[in-house]
Amino acid sequence: MKPHLLEYLRCPECLAELRLEAPTIETVERDSASRPVSCSGLCSFPALVQHERDCAACTQIEVMTGTLACTACSGQYSIDQGIPKLVVPGSSSEDAVTARTARSFGYLWSRVEPLVDVVPRPYHFEKMASALSLSALRGLVLDAGCGDGIDLVNQARSPDAEVIGVELSDGGCQTSFSRVARLVGAHVVQANLCRLPFGDATFNAIYSYGVLHHVPTPARAAAETARVGKNGARVAVYVYEDFSERFTGWRWLLRGVNSIRGLTTKLPPRLLFRSCCVASPAVYLLFTIPFLVFSRIPMLRTLAGSLPFRQARGPFSLVGDLYDRFSAPVEYRYSRAGAIALLRQARLTVTSVAYERGWMVGAVRKDTAGSLNEMGRMSVD
Repeated sequence: MKPHLLEYLRCPECLAELRLEAPTIETVERDSASRPVSCSGLCSFPALVQHERDCAACTQIEVMTGTLACTACSGQYSIDQGIPKLVVPGSSSEDAVTARTARSFGYLWSRVEPLVDVVPRPYHFEKMASALSLSALRGLVLDAGCGDGIDLVNQARSPDAEVIGVELSDGGCQTSFSRVARLVGAHVVQANLCRLPFGDATFNAIYSYGVLHHVPTPARAAAETARVGKNGARVAVYVYEDFSERFTGWRWLLRGVNSIRGLTTKLPPRLLFRSCCVASPAVYLLFTIPFLVFSRIPMLRTLAGSLPFRQARGPFSLVGDLYDRFSAPVEYRYSRAGAIALLRQARLTVTSVAYERGWMVGAVRKDTAGSLNEMGRMSVD
């Protein structure tokens, strides 16, 4: 945990400030060490007055272990291997589903080679930015469900953005942390999107790609992302489509796939992953090859654009996509109107919608008098 992250973190139970206790500090090599950051008061020179502190040296500090204690309630949260763990229990039914989701995706993300120097390339956020005509991110940014951290790294390389990635799974947090270790402007926090450990109106921008539809209560997660956005904050999300605007055959295909999910979501992660390794070449032949052929024929381009798994780069490149599709315990799907309603219910003003194998929705947080206090932590029963 980088010291200045403490400026932004709050108790996930009561949203009060947190106090760092018994820290174990390591010094690491950072890129862009001269980048200005806010000061939390924790640095290598605590006895010196503020204007004499070596803030450049402070950017080289990593708090590897310690405790974050709430200043208002009895909450205490650990820092483990540099990652603040701010997950709090919910209802028993939600906790069971959440634990399964974390275990499932954590297995996938833990298998990723955690390259520190990720080459920036068009990835999830870039796809949303292009489809929704979004400008480059600036200020403090929330990556709501950062997965294996590729988007987190790509966005944190911007000199105008500082990005906090929130991830539920151990595997995702560890891989993401390894990737951002050299970047001053990138952080990883283990937390639940339905109980975000940040105060109201913290972020200038928020994005979430392919995460809200795997949360037990998507409306609550959407409300939390809205709560932590500043007035005027831009929000971009991607959720699965429900095929309601597709031909009947596609809807029947989705029903068939969903019936298979009834079995695959119960498989051990290791067995399911191996099954996806076997299935990937077949899916590549069934969908990707036809897409590559049909897209060259003008009369068939519309059909080509409707095919799933057309993004594959090779026969075995679909393993992660298949695992994602067949492992998640919870999967909600949305029509265009439903995707818009999800964000509007969170009191966000929808500004744009685009279709890309699902619904990308852009919105803005526009406060009215007292709206933040009225919304609080949204209750969805």
